[in-house]
Parts: sequence; C-alpha cells; structure tokens
Amino acid sequence: MAGKGSRPRPFSVSQATYDKNWDAIFNKSTLMENINENVQVPCGCGRSASGFCTGLHNLTEEEWQAKLESEFGDE
Repeated sequence: MAGKGSRPRPFSVSQATYDKNWDAIFNKSTLMENINENVQVPCGCGRSASGFCTGLHNLTEEEWQAKLESEFGDE
C-alpha cells in the first residue's frame, strides 16, 4: 500500500521556523518574560496598536471591550 511506513513526512518549513512557531504557541511563559523584559514580539491577536505584543491577548472579550470603552468611549 502506498503511503505506509515509519518514515516521517518532510517538513514544509525549516526547523528554526518550526521551533519558533512552537514556542510562540505553547511556551507562553517565555512570551510573557519577553514582554516583561521589553523585547518586542510581533502581535498575533491584532489588539496592539504598535503591532508588538503587549499582553492584550490575555484579556477576555468582555475585558477587551471594557478597555476599549474606557479609552475610546468619548469619541
């Protein structure tokens, strides 16, 4: 049968890219350490005006809406 065997599928990205993506998804403590050390990490949630992660992804949708209203509610 075609496709059977113990050989793993080839990666479509480099190992360095794979490792970086894995850490970004699963290694949250490192991300928060980077934020606390002022290391600029690109924002993936879209909430940061600067385009760099500021920890806003940790807010629930309700907390995020309240923050938006408190900062921009008068406009």
